[in-house]
Amino acid sequence: MPFPTLLPLLLALALVPAGQPEAAKPDPRFDPVTGRSLANWPPAPLFDHEHLLLDIDIADMEAQAFTATASLRVRPLGRERREIALHAGDNLTISAVTVNGTPARFEHRDGRLTITLPSPASPGTPLALRIAYAASNTSRDGNGLIWLRSRRSDDGSERQPAIIYSQGQAENNHLWFPCHDFPDEKLTTEIRATVPDGYEVLSNGRLVTPSTPAPDGRRVWHWLQDKPHSAYLVTFVVGKYEIVELGGPDSARPGLPVPVYGYPGTADTLRRVFANTPAMIAFFERYFDEPYPWDKYAQVLVRNFRWGGMENTSATTLADFAGRGRAGDFDDLIAHELAHQWMGDLVTCRSWEHLWLNEGWATFSEWLWTEHTKGEDAYFDAVAATLTSLGATAKGVAPRDIPVVSPLYTSPDDPFEKADNPYPKGGLLLHMLRQRLGDQVFITAVRTYIDRFKFDNADTDDFRRVLEETSGQSLERFFGQWAYRPGLPRLAVDLSWDEPSKSLRVALAQTQTIDADNPAYALRVPIWLDVPGSPDGRWVHVDIDTRSAERAFPLPAKPSRVRIDPHTTNAAIVSIKRKLD
Repeated sequence: MPFPTLLPLLLALALVPAGQPEAAKPDPRFDPVTGRSLANWPPAPLFDHEHLLLDIDIADMEAQAFTATASLRVRPLGRERREIALHAGDNLTISAVTVNGTPARFEHRDGRLTITLPSPASPGTPLALRIAYAASNTSRDGNGLIWLRSRRSDDGSERQPAIIYSQGQAENNHLWFPCHDFPDEKLTTEIRATVPDGYEVLSNGRLVTPSTPAPDGRRVWHWLQDKPHSAYLVTFVVGKYEIVELGGPDSARPGLPVPVYGYPGTADTLRRVFANTPAMIAFFERYFDEPYPWDKYAQVLVRNFRWGGMENTSATTLADFAGRGRAGDFDDLIAHELAHQWMGDLVTCRSWEHLWLNEGWATFSEWLWTEHTKGEDAYFDAVAATLTSLGATAKGVAPRDIPVVSPLYTSPDDPFEKADNPYPKGGLLLHMLRQRLGDQVFITAVRTYIDRFKFDNADTDDFRRVLEETSGQSLERFFGQWAYRPGLPRLAVDLSWDEPSKSLRVALAQTQTIDADNPAYALRVPIWLDVPGSPDGRWVHVDIDTRSAERAFPLPAKPSRVRIDPHTTNAAIVSIKRKLD
């Protein structure tokens, strides 16, 4: 660009006030050019999706392509419908569509398959859609249906066999089959797959029949998930595996198949690493007061997995590093994915805005298992460590930053990775509710929530209302400041002892940004005192809903130790400005 002349430059500088801050971060709530809201809302399914059968034909494990037929049973909702739209990746080549056996016109572009019904369908009318298609390039950024070719040694022998596995979360299963690819609709699913001989096939639910030979020497596998779940939880894995069964009559969970699919020759390691799985299942059944809801609990190891684990209904996918550990090394990961079978799969967040209801519960369940096996102190240590870690990233302010519950995201994967992360912050939210309501009221509410929303979807307000019904408390302010605003409170603590009056002075100051969009948090801060002559110690508290608050506590003697909120009843980052001498 041309170098500016001196006069325009001086005029421009004169208009800039001294010390003006940098340009503010764009408001994430709307597009300033168009004025359009940037919020995401659940897409309307318009149809009750009842059942999906996928007939998949894989001729060559190295080819990274297959042909398939998707048979989908739906019923219109609300009013007469003349068309149905499904998510379907542009990598799918749709060759034919029929509705109740009659050929139907369709349009497939921009990731949408729109089918014109041969005749208008009234609400409740059963429609059987049959979609014939071919698929290739079914993965995107490590999601969708991932194909990995075999790896061979220098002598040509197979070192690692080819493998296929799916990763549907958040909205990636439409890359390999047409569906309503959003969590707000549930259906039963079925996969019938013909694959080369020598490969195992794993999917959701139960194996209808043992694999049977196809006329060309391949094998046919038939899996049925006969309880409804969301499309992102459909799983499909094809590989060569050694299977270790952890269930059985002598296990902690007799009557439930608990297989682990690992690499050939690793059976002893798999038994050692995953040994606690049956006991975990029994523990969560007791805690949630809800029997394990699916036909099996399988865990399958895959290579080059983008994540640590994925809680597909009845069949969790895990990165293969989990098959190379010692006993207990990956119990947090195993407990996390297992707990999702209730919180995430049985009860599913209605939209990614409410992801914390899935991931916060899985994180919190890691701590519950820690408490069960290692005791209360280990539980509180895990909570405190999580808060410390989250405090380094969750520094946001409204409206510039995104809270843990928010429809503001660019990609459906964004809510999984934002600064106000739903994994740790969601877990802390649940821990704070447990501390506030007490164990009995909290768990009673949780069990009511599961009973009310199992095999269905729920959002944050659904969960809050159940907690309020059970506890008698109003929790809107709690959720308003912890779920619907970004960041965390920061507390500076000043302690002093006044010997003449024999009193402890505790001064608290909230040091995070406080303004009209970010008012002071309302906190009750418990404080534990070790007081000479009081062998059991003493609890006191300071209430604060302003920038600062101060209280003095008369005591028989100067405390030997003061602990600020040792059980993390508030997810606040605490710093001690002045300690007792």
